Amino acid sequence: MGGPLRIRAALPADAEAIAAIYAHYVLTGPITFEIDPPSVVEMARRIADILPHHPYLVAEQMAGIVGYAYATRVYERAAYRWAVEATVYVAPDSHRRGIGAALYEALIARLREQGFRTVIGKITLPNPASVRLHESFGFKRAGVLARIGFKQDSWHDVGIYQLDLGGHPVPPPEPRPFLG
Repeated sequence: MGGPLRIRAALPADAEAIAAIYAHYVLTGPITFEIDPPSVVEMARRIADILPHHPYLVAEQMAGIVGYAYATRVYERAAYRWAVEATVYVAPDSHRRGIGAALYEALIARLREQGFRTVIGKITLPNPASVRLHESFGFKRAGVLARIGFKQDSWHDVGIYQLDLGGHPVPPPEPRPFLG
C-alpha cells in the first residue's frame, strides 16, 4: 500500500510530521485531552526531553511518517522509575494497516531491553480499536478514571491498562538509557 514500513528512533527533523499527526487528534476528538495542538517547536522540545531516557519511535513509509510511539515516566517520584506510560498515534489516512501494532511491538521490545518492568496505557473511553490494540499485547484493564476529562462539551472516562514486562527482581537493576 505505501511501501515497506520502517521503524526508527525519532529525530528533531520529524517534529513537523509528528505535530501534524497529533494535531488531527487534538482537533477532532477526545482521544487526547490537549485542547490546542502543540507547535512544531514545542513538539521538537517534547521529543528532545523524552529521547535521552525513553524510546520515541516513528514509522515511515515512502510517503513519509505515518505514525509514532513513545514512552515516558508515569510519575516523577524515584520509586516509579521502572514504570512507563506508552502512547501511539497513527496518521488518520493510515489506519488498519498494522502500523500501530508494529510501533507498539518495537516500543515494548525496547522498553524490555532497557529494563523497564511495567507499561501503562491510558485510553479515553470508548475507544474499541485502542482497547483491542492494548489487549492484543497483553495489557490488562487496571481501572477507570470516571468523567475525568472535559472536552468537546462532554465528560470522558479514561481506562488505565497495564502490561507487566516480566520479572520484578529485588533489588531491580536500574533502567538503561535509550540508545536508539
